[in-house]
Amino acid sequence: MNKSLVILVTSCLFLSGCLQSSNDLSLYGTEYKNPPDAPDFTLLNQDGESVTLSDYSDKVIVVAFIYTSCPDVCLAISANLAWVHENLGEYSDDVVILSITIDPARDTVERFSQWTEANGYEWDHLSAERASTLVNVWNSWNIVVDNDHINASSPPEDNMNRFSVLFPDNSSLSLDNSCQSIIVNECFLNGSDLADFAFNEANITYDMSGEEGVIDTWNANENWSWDLYYWDNNIESWSNNISQDLDEIQVSVGTHLAWVASNANLTNLPPGVDCNGNGWIMGSGSSAHCMCDEGFERSDGNWLGCSLIGTENTNSSEVNPHDASLGEYGVGHSTVTFILDKQTRKRVAWTGINWDVQEFLLDIQALSSE
Repeated sequence: MNKSLVILVTSCLFLSGCLQSSNDLSLYGTEYKNPPDAPDFTLLNQDGESVTLSDYSDKVIVVAFIYTSCPDVCLAISANLAWVHENLGEYSDDVVILSITIDPARDTVERFSQWTEANGYEWDHLSAERASTLVNVWNSWNIVVDNDHINASSPPEDNMNRFSVLFPDNSSLSLDNSCQSIIVNECFLNGSDLADFAFNEANITYDMSGEEGVIDTWNANENWSWDLYYWDNNIESWSNNISQDLDEIQVSVGTHLAWVASNANLTNLPPGVDCNGNGWIMGSGSSAHCMCDEGFERSDGNWLGCSLIGTENTNSSEVNPHDASLGEYGVGHSTVTFILDKQTRKRVAWTGINWDVQEFLLDIQALSSE
């Protein structure tokens, strides 16, 4: 099975005989004429706990299908659910919200734990140890998943975050780590998360919890300290005009950080970028520049980047692969969010992302009072 997956909406609600409920309840979403039983499942939430749908048979249940690396519709759906969750009021004990991933390769329990904490989402986000478990859920819920679409939605593999170190003896190291894309436009929870991840992956001793700080065999003392720098892409150099508290630093694509010994020569610190992977750095500090691979050249004014010869200033006309993949589907990249009644039946479906969240909440309240 491919590791990358994406949702393409199909369900009974698009077929004849599925619309308009025969009862007198007034609902705003698309109703099922003959509400089918929702297929049961048991999955793992962000805390690693088993969650079984049928355990909530006496509650109204909202079921959404999302994935964390989705750059658009899933974020909107999750934001809608967050508003609903915060505004349940007296109905909060009668309602359960469940978000199910359609990208098990990335959305592990650990990933969901970080992602929900970063976004402040307090409802269950569900994955599974085996992708086949989720495939069975999608199939039973009539959710069609396409592999290519999520590939187009993923951050490019060459998006990386560098953490460098300049030691007191002017030796240095650079640790490059692929962007983890915890939430949209952010690769790690903060600078501490990047540092812990980078040094742990490199198996290098790292502890900044004390007053002095230790990296590898170097322990700061009364003669020198560790200073935090960041790579300024505008001036293509390292700058220490930054908070010294890693927890306060947002790490997005292109964020590169460095611990620098206060008694070291900053010009010995390697640049924060390396020629876009198409060359190698000659020199250091302000004299650093790229020696580009064959077929590549430095762009005007950019000494630390190499681009394909003849492609300078053409990026604006490039096709976004995510946008291109959207055009392949008549129903686009939308999804279906279901509202189940207290008999665990599919009663209402909301498609796409442009919900009226207040009307969605009214549907929940109506089913809760039924």
